Amino acid sequence: MSKKLSQAALKKACNRHNWTLQWCWNYEKMQAAGYAYAMVPVIKELYDGEERQCRELERHMAFYNTHPGASALIFGAGVALEEGGQPEVHDSLKVALMGPLAGIGDTIQAVLVTPPFNIIAAGLANEGNGVAAILASTLPLVALFVIRWPLFNYGYKTGAAVINDVSGAGTLDKLQIAASVLGVTVMGGFVPSMIGATLPVKLGSDITIDGTTMEAKTLQSVLDAIFPCLVPLGLTFGCYALIKKAKMSPLTVILVLAVVAFVLGALGWMA
Repeated sequence: MSKKLSQAALKKACNRHNWTLQWCWNYEKMQAAGYAYAMVPVIKELYDGEERQCRELERHMAFYNTHPGASALIFGAGVALEEGGQPEVHDSLKVALMGPLAGIGDTIQAVLVTPPFNIIAAGLANEGNGVAAILASTLPLVALFVIRWPLFNYGYKTGAAVINDVSGAGTLDKLQIAASVLGVTVMGGFVPSMIGATLPVKLGSDITIDGTTMEAKTLQSVLDAIFPCLVPLGLTFGCYALIKKAKMSPLTVILVLAVVAFVLGALGWMA
């Protein structure tokens, strides 16, 4: 027969998971010890007797590893299943979701959260602003950490049905796609400001009339009149083509860019 967990036990379990999941990370069981520690308040309220409680706690020492933020979703759903008298489903849920949610969490972190902060920080660092270090190292971690509490609540309310979201038929799948699109859009918006390549090649010669010098138009000014920021955009698409179509490694592309920029800069064709 299932029991109802107190709000104190739910709060304590949630805080334990969100704060201490990684504290006992190890190569044998990875996040299992942190997960089991977070389950202690739940197990103590749901199961009677120390022997039974120890057996239930031992269940959660099985191998477990996923994205730390996304784990809050699994944990919340797992707590709901334990409360509903379905411990076997809880164990199966952990195994089924830790892989997919690791991919979703890593995608959101790598594409949506971290790049915008790092790009803004790079611009500040280029101006000598010390806030750049805080922006790049702290704020992304804070954002990823704070989201754990809402994820736990969502998982607890959803229970086993959360697997429908992760399987591609629900909210999380749409969130992953939206995160990827938004992240690429945000990064694309920074292309003109972060890639300052220009083509100052003069189209003709300067003309002096009655002591007034009229400078010849440059290739860059002509391109800006047609399509502003065309050079940075073309350079970005060129790098993409080298990596995607020509199958060149990113390191090789960087070396090619360095050589081309050095040669064109020495000739005065690029600034």
